[in-house]
Amino acid sequence: MVESGKKPKVLIVDDTPENIQVLMETLKDQYTVVAAINGEKALKMAVAEPRPDLILLDIMMPGMDGYEVCRRLKADGQAQHIPIIFVTAKAEVEDETLGFELGAMDYISKPFSIPVVKARVKAHLELKILRDLEAIQREKLETVLRVLNSELAEAADYVKFLLPQPITEGPVMADWRFVPSTTLGGDSLGYHWLDEDSLAIYLIDVCGHGVGAALHSVSVLNVLRSMNLPNVDFRRPEQILAGLNAVFPMDDHRDMYFTMWYGVYKTSSRLLTYASGGHPPALLIQDTTGNRSEIRELITPNLFLGGLDGIDFEYDEVEIKPAARLYVFSDGVYEIMNENGPCWEFDDLKAYLDSDDRGKSTMDDLWAHVRQIAGSETLEDDFSVLEIRIP
Repeated sequence: MVESGKKPKVLIVDDTPENIQVLMETLKDQYTVVAAINGEKALKMAVAEPRPDLILLDIMMPGMDGYEVCRRLKADGQAQHIPIIFVTAKAEVEDETLGFELGAMDYISKPFSIPVVKARVKAHLELKILRDLEAIQREKLETVLRVLNSELAEAADYVKFLLPQPITEGPVMADWRFVPSTTLGGDSLGYHWLDEDSLAIYLIDVCGHGVGAALHSVSVLNVLRSMNLPNVDFRRPEQILAGLNAVFPMDDHRDMYFTMWYGVYKTSSRLLTYASGGHPPALLIQDTTGNRSEIRELITPNLFLGGLDGIDFEYDEVEIKPAARLYVFSDGVYEIMNENGPCWEFDDLKAYLDSDDRGKSTMDDLWAHVRQIAGSETLEDDFSVLEIRIP
């Protein structure tokens, strides 16, 4: 690598002292020039620090010829990136072809022209400097990407750490699946008991991707978990949305807004009260007579949160019949693309869930099904879904 402020180093390899003398006199004013009179010496000098930035290599030498020297240099991890220019009296097309196949960058014919030598050496050293700079920038970029990916993984782990444990018995059973996208999105979800009778259920989707969106989502999640909203009844979904809308205006949070679905289920009355702000509808699937089921979309006509201050939010409620399933999810569960465009949409998800009750959680199967459709192990957006089962 050409160091800043230092002359580039050129190694001349030739068994004829007169040729070495001419080339050294030609190049010495602009470059640091060293020489080897045979292939074995050249191989040692090519890996000695500081390594040469360019090699002028004669082909016709006794013992190890230039082709073999080139072959060995290109097989050496320390020397393989040093550009090689053959200096030779061989002028056949086959000779040039072999040299290029072995990795040489150029040819200079003997008897050589001094202006040609200077021009070729200057051109290839400039190219090497550009390649060195590109390698430095690529290494820096790879380092930044490694750090960023590590931070994204830590952020994803932190979000998962905050998510609740499954509820496996009692009047309500709950589970979830959260699979961050490759770039980390802004989803978070959860549920917790407000009291012995009331279970809060919620899912948040912050616009955008990356650490900023993830941390914004976690901030909202922590407010819900800690129930830290002044003058808000956490049993009233419309108050929750209004309170979060007031606390997280997008003007104060780098233009980030979020959508949300929030519901409260009361076990004593089997009443689910809910409100959504710009969020996909939750799907309620309930058994009916004749081994059939009905599916209902639970959504309210509210705007996303953080956009407008002082607006009112509507709520709705529904009585839960026995043997019900509730699915709350982000749009990353159904906006699935492959190389041909959209391949899995809301109605597809709705039909899948309506026909897929096996008496257990279907989310692992859903995740596998979506990946198969997308043709990828990772998705462009977070895969976030809650499943609530009410006997």
